Amino acid sequence: MIRLHGSLRHAAPALCLTLAAACSAADSPPAIPGPGEGQIRVATWNIRFFPEPPSDEGPGTDVRRTGEILAGLDADLIAVQEIADPAVLEELLAGVNAELAAQATSTGGTRVRHYVSRLADSGGHGGQFVGFVYDTLALELTGVRTLWSLQMTPDLRPALYGWARSRRGGLDFQVVTVHNDSGTDDRDYQNRLRFLDSLDDELAGRWAADADIIVLGDLNTMGREAGEGLPRISADAEIAGLDRRLAEMDLRRVQSDPSCTEYYRGRGTRLDHVLVSTRSALGATDLEASVFGYCGENECRRLDARRMPYDYARVSDHCPVVVDLEDVDRD
Repeated sequence: MIRLHGSLRHAAPALCLTLAAACSAADSPPAIPGPGEGQIRVATWNIRFFPEPPSDEGPGTDVRRTGEILAGLDADLIAVQEIADPAVLEELLAGVNAELAAQATSTGGTRVRHYVSRLADSGGHGGQFVGFVYDTLALELTGVRTLWSLQMTPDLRPALYGWARSRRGGLDFQVVTVHNDSGTDDRDYQNRLRFLDSLDDELAGRWAADADIIVLGDLNTMGREAGEGLPRISADAEIAGLDRRLAEMDLRRVQSDPSCTEYYRGRGTRLDHVLVSTRSALGATDLEASVFGYCGENECRRLDARRMPYDYARVSDHCPVVVDLEDVDRD
């Protein structure tokens, strides 16, 4: 079993002394404030082909560091993407749970989490599963099933659906985690457009059950390169088109601060998004997402691609995106 020696650094920084390997090598990000009283925290995080094995290009994923970041999010539900080895994820969560329980015992705390995961039935030809990591003490997650209608081609990933209900308050919501086609060829771009049409069709049969719907994940909004007589579409233009299409679907993209969620060749990009229903209170215009990790620490500034942060090199090129929801059911 993978053991995590010290998680939730923002809550107990002294524990970092026992996490010598990760703490000495990693750049310490700013503390992540926890969710407020009476809130449910949801997040999305692409954990780059977790766990990436060692290769000639690098030492691979630092699993302990990944667990520390995941625990530090203090989230009730995390939509995850690019899970390559479900067994390692389970080992990581077991270690996180043990450390959080030990920390609560040693500090006399009452807030304990117990994380489990549910993954889609397929990761596509690339073996990259989407899924949910959630706290069973905070949420009940039922009706979990793979959405094959949102798998645009056999080599891509299907989505995963669930119905989340708070154990503390009254909020319940339908939730979908997705990982869209990556690339700037027209084929990739068209797959992303077709995905939105398929999502519209999928949700059409779900609105009557509960208007509280959240879709979150890696939408890969990276635009299209020019070629074969087709004009270039910038990433910003694709995102603007996404917003227009979402408005037709009674969904809204939650604005994030800072705006980037991933780094590529030293530049921050916006690939990961949280979409909420405008048919319910979830679509309130004051709802905002926070981006943590090195994206937030560097505020999306241009970085030297030869000297990227430790978490970029050893954990993921994506940063966690977090939204805090009021734990009240208003529908």
